[in-house]
Amino acid sequence: MYQPINQVRLRGFLTEPARLFVSRSGQPRITFRMEVWIDDENLPPKKPAGVDYFSVVAFGTEFVNLLPHLALEREVTLAGRLRSRDIDIDGRRVVTEIVAHEIVLLKTRADAVYEKGRPHATLH
Repeated sequence: MYQPINQVRLRGFLTEPARLFVSRSGQPRITFRMEVWIDDENLPPKKPAGVDYFSVVAFGTEFVNLLPHLALEREVTLAGRLRSRDIDIDGRRVVTEIVAHEIVLLKTRADAVYEKGRPHATLH
């Protein structure tokens, strides 16, 4: 079975609300940036310390329903693959981004506080 080596799985927080775009072919896509905290002490120091930032794009109608929930500081996990592409803005530049094929919304702090006062349901 073929498995590409550029698969990624990340957990982090949105640094901006997600945006919806429609491609020339009519396919919807959402984009956002996320910060991922680094907890590996073996890496050399950098600024800002302990954080990496990634651009994320997700193609397809299945992600459009997530748009209202993909707000600033929302925590998500995602699975996808790395993609780089050339863009021509003020000279040639290479952009590396994550093409997500799975996005999972995690509880917000408000959700956790709200549920803290309620009895927990058990699964049968």
